[in-house]
Amino acid sequence: MAIHQITIGATDLLNRLFHPKDLGAAFTPATRGQEGSAGHHLVSTRHLPGYRAEVPIDFLYERDPFRLRIRGRIDGLLESTERLLVEEVKTTYLPLDALEPAEFPQHLAQIKLYLHFVMAKSGKPVAGQLTYLNLEDLSERSFPVELSREAAAEFFTGLAESFLGEVETAINWQAARDQSLRRLRFPYEALRSGQSELMSAVEQAIQSERDLLAEAATGIGKTVAVLYPALQSLAAGKVNRLFFLTAKTVGKDIVRKTIASLREQGLRLRTLFIEAKERVCFEPGAPCHPEVCPYTTDYYARIEPLLPELLAAELILPEQVLEAARRARVCPFELSLDLALHADLIVGDYNYIFDPGVFLRRFFNGPKKRDAVFLIDEAHNLVARGREMYSATLRQAELSSLEWSARQSAPRLAAPLQEVLEFFDQWEREIWREGRPGLRLSELPELMETKLERLAAVIELFLRRQADHPLWERVRLCYFELTAAVRVIAKLGPEYAIYLKQETDGVMLRLFCINPGPVLQEKLDYCRSAVFFSATLTPPDYFRELLGARDPIQLRLASPFPRENRLYLHVPGIDTRFHARQETAAQVAQCAAALVQAHPGNYLMFFPSYAYLQMLWPLLLRGLGRNAAIHVQSPGMSGKARTAFLQKVSGKGPGSNLGLAVLGGVFGEAVDLPGEDLVGVIIVGPGLPLLDDEQELIRMHFDEWDGKGTFYAAVIPGMIRVIQSAGRVFRSPEDRGVVLLLDDRFCREPFYDLLPPDWFLPGRPFSSADYREILADFWSGSVTL
Repeated sequence: MAIHQITIGATDLLNRLFHPKDLGAAFTPATRGQEGSAGHHLVSTRHLPGYRAEVPIDFLYERDPFRLRIRGRIDGLLESTERLLVEEVKTTYLPLDALEPAEFPQHLAQIKLYLHFVMAKSGKPVAGQLTYLNLEDLSERSFPVELSREAAAEFFTGLAESFLGEVETAINWQAARDQSLRRLRFPYEALRSGQSELMSAVEQAIQSERDLLAEAATGIGKTVAVLYPALQSLAAGKVNRLFFLTAKTVGKDIVRKTIASLREQGLRLRTLFIEAKERVCFEPGAPCHPEVCPYTTDYYARIEPLLPELLAAELILPEQVLEAARRARVCPFELSLDLALHADLIVGDYNYIFDPGVFLRRFFNGPKKRDAVFLIDEAHNLVARGREMYSATLRQAELSSLEWSARQSAPRLAAPLQEVLEFFDQWEREIWREGRPGLRLSELPELMETKLERLAAVIELFLRRQADHPLWERVRLCYFELTAAVRVIAKLGPEYAIYLKQETDGVMLRLFCINPGPVLQEKLDYCRSAVFFSATLTPPDYFRELLGARDPIQLRLASPFPRENRLYLHVPGIDTRFHARQETAAQVAQCAAALVQAHPGNYLMFFPSYAYLQMLWPLLLRGLGRNAAIHVQSPGMSGKARTAFLQKVSGKGPGSNLGLAVLGGVFGEAVDLPGEDLVGVIIVGPGLPLLDDEQELIRMHFDEWDGKGTFYAAVIPGMIRVIQSAGRVFRSPEDRGVVLLLDDRFCREPFYDLLPPDWFLPGRPFSSADYREILADFWSGSVTL
């Protein structure tokens, strides 16, 4: 029988298998890693006779067919002639008189594990000591931990055997999975144009441990083309797990259909779809605490029979997790996270890898094993998402309101809140003296980080102990904002801007991530290869920098759809910039009327803003008369309203439909209206984002970097919106339609350079005042393109 050699860190073993009885208020400690390390060093330098710091542990546990090696590091070991004392050091900003080790069972479990390792190698009596160091005043408080040799051995053996049981099950499963993958064939009879090139590029990226930037037009079949070679890398043993990241429901649906199709061939693959917590919560608004939410009590005992049941389904959909969780009365979101440990393919939003507040700590909070592949759909969206995930905001008004409420009912919170508010008070006076709406800071005040961390620590204790307090929810929201700020402060560097803004009710502190590339790359370093794919990843240098891609392979694939079915046409002589909109409004309306009258059907018209849309709406009503029904996107539409809007726009009645929407909004991406559901799109202007404080910071940053600030801050994001909106028309090889561009900037640099090359074809005018004739010829089929 082959012997399986396994090495795991002591902390990893605990994190995987040791759990308290209930799901609690699981908050991330606010102490920064470097401060915690400094605190450990401070304690370890105490000059006690026989005291050794940072003592390495290498413990071997053997049980056929496994040799399990556990490695770790004991913070301190004090040896005398009579006994050994094992010390575990934890750092905190909490007042030490408020601490109770029983509230931190993970700390006790860790020292129990180390006690067993020392007891197994020494005949002397061994005791434990859990020491807390307050990083603010450097005071210490120690708690004795007594454990018999039998109890320590029982604790360790239980963990080790549970872990080896999981490993044995995983080995057997992977053998069956890999056998099915080796027999797998591409699920469709013929490859579409571009699919072979995309699959080869994905295979090359994984083989060479590089990233891939793949720009592929709609219709190539990107999802199956990136999934298929990634699945083969599982069978080849190059990686252990795949993550398919998408922000859109449409993207998840395509993955589900693709995996279902492969399962018909006999694929064995545990595929898990993770839904956002707020979408699946059984007690929305209630604290995640056993005193309040019944779905957190006895959680780990209740899920034991659910895990094998759900894993047996292999394709694990959100509705299955919800049904099982409701039946067993457990939290469905936490159940999905526990299932993830056993999944081969995890499908979910970008934030489960990249967001520092909600990423899957089970995979991305330890050693960087580089044993996964990230498949990142619609990757152009990750730039803006990354900026927001790695930025943070604190508002004086919110902190002040909470401080006022806490004075009577939670006085322990009021004092540290007031300490933080003193900084805001100083800033408010400075802004008033300067007579400006805000200030740019080069750095934060020296003591602010410490005060924020102390406040976060006091709040954490409050949340653990007082789940029924009337302030609990407000305090929880404040805690998440504080910990986000603490995390960002630890990363502050040249890619960040710190600024203050005077709002009507107080000062806002904003820690703004201008360039998310370096911080995204920290998470990319957990994977062997990241495949970024989208219809809009031009220019590649921009995306390589802002996505943090590592030595990426670059690929650009044109549309596979017949050229004769696609007409891209620019109407010259129209200026849609703000100062000219009133003057050219009639021309814009005439172009829309001409397009709809040339061929009855369903159309979308995209504007750079709601205000511009509202201005044109009456003109369009008059110009189109009874030729088309007009449907209008409104701000903040619900999911139901969005569905109704699309149903109206894609109506099958005798007349035409024209939907008015905003560039960069919900209808400009991930909307699938094939065939006669949509035959044309009108794009009014290049969709430049509105210039605000943060757009200006981006512009200034990249002006300093390479002199292309406006290009990076405005032109590229605007043209991405244009190309994505145009992609709504052509969804299948049979689709026939028109994209009409209105604004002369489309024919000038740098806008022109960003348009896809296959929009320009020999013998076909791209820009023409004779657009009516060209439209008529296109729909009559008398022009060969």
